[in-house]
Amino acid sequence: MTLRAEVLNLESHVRPFLLAEPSGAPSVIVLSLHGSRSSPEQQARLSAMERLRSSGAVVAFPQGAWPLGSGFEWDLEGDAEFLRVLVSSLLARYPGTDRRVCLAGMSGGARMASRFASLHPESVRVLGAVAGLRAPTKTRLEYPLRVVAFHGTADRINPFAGSGTERWNESVLDAASAWAGALGLASEPTRDELTAHLTRMDFGDPGEAAAVSLFISQGAGHTWPGSRLPLFLRLFLGRTSMEIDATAEIWRPTGSSA
Repeated sequence: MTLRAEVLNLESHVRPFLLAEPSGAPSVIVLSLHGSRSSPEQQARLSAMERLRSSGAVVAFPQGAWPLGSGFEWDLEGDAEFLRVLVSSLLARYPGTDRRVCLAGMSGGARMASRFASLHPESVRVLGAVAGLRAPTKTRLEYPLRVVAFHGTADRINPFAGSGTERWNESVLDAASAWAGALGLASEPTRDELTAHLTRMDFGDPGEAAAVSLFISQGAGHTWPGSRLPLFLRLFLGRTSMEIDATAEIWRPTGSSA
């Protein structure tokens, strides 16, 4: 890995994050948020988003506020401000980059990314949500946004149909539909059966700045499509779809290749 440990100085404390810089001129800032009980290091390994630096991305892996188990969890309220300051800091450091970032997350990180993107759509051009897309906090967004989400139908941690709990209330389809409504898109998606086990649902034209794409993997678990997990994690989290590369699909709307 070519990751460097850094900290962001806030008013009362410091917040750590990992950073990977491109070998050439930076063009896009990417934030990749770890899941609950995970860490920036684990998210870097899981998502392999560090590889985007070869396409001009500045990739940051920030750390959630609350210790949980052997990792950390995101504070949906307080960490929105941390991420806002981190985005502003990175934009100031890399003035030649796109002024709206690519924000991605896994599980609890996808929930945090969904929250931040709906609070600050002026700062996010692409929202990538893996196993954790949540509905936006607003019924109408004033900026176009490209949402790319992934979910397995056999996810036991964040069930595809929702669980009725405060943390994971609506279904994945309801969350995607809510984003479509907030972006002013048609309520009925188009459906494309990519393979026998992989379905793509699109609200709006995926070539436009405002669109929602949801990839549904039949029988897949609480996993990042295209990644490889150790055996003990595969037994706990379920099958990983290798029919699609989530990192490449999240990166695609930026106009670059991964």
